[in-house]
Amino acid sequence: MRLFKLLFLLTALFAAPAAVGQTVIERLVSPGPLAAAHVQYEARCSACHASFDKNAQSGLCADCHRPIRADIAARTGFHGRNRDAASRACKECHTDHAGRSAAIVRFDPRTFNHAVSDYPLAGAHVRVPCASCHVPGKKFREAPVACVGCHLSDDPHRRQLGDRCESCHVDAAWSQIRFDHSGTGYPLRGAHARTSCKSCHAAERYRNTPRACIDCHRSDDTHNGTLGARCESCHTEAGWRTVRFDHSTTRFPLLGAHTRATCESCHPRGRYRGVSTTCIDCHRADDAHQGRLGADCAACHTPANWKTTRFDHARTGFALQGRHAAVTCQSCHKEPADRVHLNKACIACHAEDDKHAGRNGPACEQCHNAADWKRTSFDHAAVTRFPLRGAHAPLACEACHVRPAREVKLSVACASCHSSDDQHAGQLGANCGQCHNDQAWRTSVRFDHDLSPFPLIGAHKPLQCVACHDSKRFKDAPIECVKCHEDDNRHQGRLGPNCAQCHDATAWAHWNFNHDTQTRYPLTGAHRGLDCESCHTQRNVRRIRQSGACIDCHAADDAHHGEFGVECARCHTTETFRGARRR
Repeated sequence: MRLFKLLFLLTALFAAPAAVGQTVIERLVSPGPLAAAHVQYEARCSACHASFDKNAQSGLCADCHRPIRADIAARTGFHGRNRDAASRACKECHTDHAGRSAAIVRFDPRTFNHAVSDYPLAGAHVRVPCASCHVPGKKFREAPVACVGCHLSDDPHRRQLGDRCESCHVDAAWSQIRFDHSGTGYPLRGAHARTSCKSCHAAERYRNTPRACIDCHRSDDTHNGTLGARCESCHTEAGWRTVRFDHSTTRFPLLGAHTRATCESCHPRGRYRGVSTTCIDCHRADDAHQGRLGADCAACHTPANWKTTRFDHARTGFALQGRHAAVTCQSCHKEPADRVHLNKACIACHAEDDKHAGRNGPACEQCHNAADWKRTSFDHAAVTRFPLRGAHAPLACEACHVRPAREVKLSVACASCHSSDDQHAGQLGANCGQCHNDQAWRTSVRFDHDLSPFPLIGAHKPLQCVACHDSKRFKDAPIECVKCHEDDNRHQGRLGPNCAQCHDATAWAHWNFNHDTQTRYPLTGAHRGLDCESCHTQRNVRRIRQSGACIDCHAADDAHHGEFGVECARCHTTETFRGARRR
C-alpha cells in the first residue's frame, strides 16, 4: 500500500508542468513557493542554495544584497550596527518558501529599536509616525537622513541658509535654535543678544541683512536724524539709554551734578543742536532768586551741587563769622525778597528767640558774639551793681535771671535768690552777707558768736554749730548749761541748773567750788588735800548732802571698833589721824 502511494506521488510530480530550468529533484525537495520578491529565482534554486553546503547560503544572500554586505563590513545601517548580524545566518531572521504573500522580514514597527539604525530617533522625532519618513514603494534604508529631505516644504529660510538645518536647529523642537551669530560677522552682544530673530530678519530675510544701526532704529531715533547715522558713536549695545558720548568735545563739558543729569534734562524732545550753555536758560524755573541776582549763576553756584555756593558774603558788608558761617542761606534769607536787601541788625533775625523780649535793646552784639549765642561778653561788674565773684562767677545767667521779665530789674539781696534754700527760715534776716560770702555757701561762714547773747569761749569755741544747734534755726538754741549738758550731768540736777557756779567753759573737769563757803563742812587739815571721791564715793554719788560725822567716812578704819562712840573729834584732829589726845 505504501509503495503504491509513493509511485502515485512520483507519477503526479513528473506529470506536473515544471518551471523553466527547474529540475525534477529541485521540484521534489522545494518546501514551498517563494515570496513575491524572490519569484524570479524560483526556477534557480542554486542562486540561493548550494548543494550539500548549508553554511554557504548566507554568502549567496549577500551576493544579491550587496548594500547589506557593505553595511556589515562598514558597521553601518541596521545590519552593520547589529552586533549579531555577521555571525548569524540570514534565515534566522528572514524566511521564504511560505507562499507569495509571506513577509520575508519579521518587522514590528511598535518594537523596532531605531537606535541600531543610521538615524537614531531623538527629541521630536520620537513622536513622528513611521510613514512620515518611510514612504510606500521605497525601502526603509532609502529614507532620507538629511533634515532638508523631510523639511524642504516647511523651510522658512527657502534654502537661503543651505541644507544643514542642524547647524542651527535641534531635534528637541523646531523653534529651539543654537545658531552662532558670531560666525556671521555681526556678533550679538548686549541687548541684541536678547532680541528675537524676527526683530532684525523681517520676512525671513537672513542674507544681506543691513548692519547699520539706523537701518533698524530709524523709527525710534529720538534725534530724528540730526546727529547722523553713526549711533554707535554715543550708544552701546548694552542698552539704548547707556551712552558713551564724550560731552567734553562740545562747548559745554559736563562737570559735577551735570554728569548725573539725563540727556533729556537739557535736551528735551531730542533737541541736541543749538542748545544754550547759559545756566539761567535751564534753571530759570528753579531760580530761587527770581532773577534778582542776574543770570550769572556761576558767580555763586558751582556745578558740583546746586546748594553748594561760593558766594563771598564779605562783599555784602556782613561777613559770615562764627555760627553764621555754618547757617544755611534760607535761615536768614527766608523770602525771595530778602535775597538782596536784608536788615543786618541782630534783632532782625533773632527777635523770635530774644529771651530778653526786647528789654535790653536791639544791640545784641554788646553782650553776644557770632561764635556762640550762649557765650556772652557782658561785663556784669561794669553794667550792674552786682559784680559776679566766687561761686556766682561760673553760674549761667538763667540761674538768677529765671524769667526774661526779671533780667533788668533784679534785687541784689541774697534772700531774693536764696529764700527757697534759706535754712534759717528767715530768722536771721535777709542780710546773708553778715555770715556767708560768695565763695562757698556752706564752708565759708564768718559769724561772730561774740555778738550773740552766748559768746563762745573755752571748750565751746572749737565746737561745730550742730553740737548745740539741732536745727539751722539758730535762735532756737538754749543758753542754759543744763539744756545742753543734761545727759552728762553727774549731779542729776540736784545742784540746780546753774552749772556756772562751779564749772567754767574752759573745761568740764575744771571747776571752782568753794567747800568752805558753799557747804556747812569747811575743809581743814588733811581733808583739804583729798579728792572729792574720797568722801563722795560711788555709793554716795546720789547723796549730795553728807552728815558731816567722822564715823560716816572712817567707820572702816576705826581702830577702836566703835568702843569710843562716833565723836572722833574728841581725840583726833583733821590734821592727822595719829597723835590723838583726849580733850
